[in-house]
Amino acid sequence: MLYKFFRKFPLLIILCSAFLIRLIYFGFVFLRNPDGIYVFDSYGYWQIAFNLREYGVFSQSYQLPLEPDYYRTPLYPFFIIMSESIGTEGISIILAQVILAVLTCYFTFKISIAITASRYISCVSAFIIAIDIPSIVMNTLVLTETLFTFVLIVSTYTFIRFVQTKNLKQLFLSALFCGAAILCRPIGFFIPFLFSFFLLISERKQFHKIIRPLLIFSVTVFLTISPWLIRNKVTFDHYFLSVIREHNMQNYQAAAVYAKLHNRSLPESQSILRWKTFKAFKGDANKQPYEYAKFIERDAINIALENPGILLEHLLKQNFYFFIKPCRAYIDIQLGNWGTNYNTIPKDYPIFKYLFEHNSKLTITLVIFQLILLAVLYLAILFGAVYLKQGGKMFYFLLLLHLVFCFANLTMPSIAESRFRVPVMPYIAILSASGMYFLREKFGKKLMKK
Repeated sequence: MLYKFFRKFPLLIILCSAFLIRLIYFGFVFLRNPDGIYVFDSYGYWQIAFNLREYGVFSQSYQLPLEPDYYRTPLYPFFIIMSESIGTEGISIILAQVILAVLTCYFTFKISIAITASRYISCVSAFIIAIDIPSIVMNTLVLTETLFTFVLIVSTYTFIRFVQTKNLKQLFLSALFCGAAILCRPIGFFIPFLFSFFLLISERKQFHKIIRPLLIFSVTVFLTISPWLIRNKVTFDHYFLSVIREHNMQNYQAAAVYAKLHNRSLPESQSILRWKTFKAFKGDANKQPYEYAKFIERDAINIALENPGILLEHLLKQNFYFFIKPCRAYIDIQLGNWGTNYNTIPKDYPIFKYLFEHNSKLTITLVIFQLILLAVLYLAILFGAVYLKQGGKMFYFLLLLHLVFCFANLTMPSIAESRFRVPVMPYIAILSASGMYFLREKFGKKLMKK
C-alpha cells in the first residue's frame, strides 16, 4: 500500500520528508542548545533587522547613535523582519527557512523536469536536496544561505523556462529574482552576466531576436538593485552594493598569501594587514568606507599578484574545500558540543585535537555519510554529461556546470566550506541524477534480464 502511494505521489512524499527531517533536526537543536540557531554572523543580521524595525536605520550598531552599515545588503534583514512579524523571535525565522527549503526541493524537481522530462531524474534530484546534510543544517541557522539558494533557484528555473518558451514574463521573473539574489548576497553579482551570455548562445544563429530580451533582462535586474545603490549614494556618496568583497579579499586572499610568505597564522596576518592599511589610508576609514575599501582592494591585489604561485595553491585549496569539505563544525556548535557560549570554533584549535574533543558519534556518522554521498554524486556527474549530450541537452549541462564553478571560484580560499556549496547543490543534484538514470538505463535493465 505504501509502495503504491509512493509510486503515485513520489514528489509529495519527498517534499514532506524534507520538511519533517528539517523540523526534527530543528527540534533536536532547540532542545539541546536553544541558541544553536545563531552563529557569529547571525547577530549582525538580526541587529540590522532590529534597528530597522525600531529606528528605521540600516545599522549593525548596538548603541545610539546608529552608524549606517556598508557591509550587508538588505534582503535578509527584511526577511528576518517579515518572519518575526508573524511569530516568535528566532523560531519564526527558522520555520520560514524550512518552508523555503522545501520549495527549493520543489524547484529542483521543476528544473530537472524542464531539462530532462524524466520524473525519475527529477525525483532523485529533489531527494538528494531533501537529505543533503549541509542544506539541512543551514536551513536551521540564521544565515543567508537558505534565502539565497531559494531566490537563485527560482531565477534559474524561470530563465530556463524563457529559453524554452520565449515567454517574456519568465525572463522578467528571472531578472527580478536575479536582482533579489544580488541583494541577498553580493556574490551573486555575476549571475546576470552568466545568464546574458547563455541568452546569446541560445540565439547565436539569430542574434537580432535576443536584443530585446537582453535589454528587458538587464534593465529589470538594474531596477531591482537600484534602490539599494541609491541608498548608498545618498549615505556614502557612492553607488555600490557592499564593501564586504574588498574586506574579504584582504582578510582571506591577501592574508592567506601573507601568512604563507611570513610563516604566520591567518588571524595574525589579518591583523597586520588591517592595521597597515588603516594607518596608510589618507582619510577617515570609518567615514569613507567606499574609498577605504578600494584602497585595501588595491593592496590585496598587489600582494596576491606578486606571489602567483602561492595564490594558485590557495585557489586549488579553495576548490577542494568547496567541493569536498563536509559539514561538521556547525553541527557540533548547534548541538552544544562546544558549550552554549560558542558560536564558532576557534581558528587556532588543532584539527587533530578536534577529532577527539567537542565531537559526537552522530557528527562523525553524518560526516561519513556526506563524504560517501559526495563521492557518488561527483562520479555520477560524469555519466550525466554523457546522458545530456546524447539527448541534445549540453546547453543546460554547461549552464548548470558554470553556475557551480563560478561559485566555487568566487569563494575566498580560507573560508571555503560546505555552507558555500549549499546554493549550488540543486544543480549538482540534477547533473548527478541524470548520470544515475543513464547508468540505470544502460546497465540496470541488462542485469534484470540476466
